[in-house]
Amino acid sequence: SVFPGDIRKVGVNYEKICSNIPYSQEIVQSCMKETLRFFYRIIMNRQDTNFTLKHIGVLVIRGNEVKMTFYKNFLLSLNKYGYVVQQLLSVSLHFFQGNSELS
Repeated sequence: SVFPGDIRKVGVNYEKICSNIPYSQEIVQSCMKETLRFFYRIIMNRQDTNFTLKHIGVLVIRGNEVKMTFYKNFLLSLNKYGYVVQQLLSVSLHFFQGNSELS
């Protein structure tokens, strides 16, 4: 596996997502599935791309290298949760430095 051992799969709670937005569960599911299909095609075709996550940052895919750049305001908003930024950075560094399979 190319993922760190502490990453686990979790189900998506579409009902909870839909409770805060004006779109139906079906529309949300459709959008999320289409986004995953988009990523799958990019990865399988080894295409370079930038994927902007509004108010969060930019996911950059270049060949076999994947990087996430977070917006400063997003990171500052996480500070209210204490150690979240520290954990986020340590997981990212562990993933990209400790995984020779990505090279």
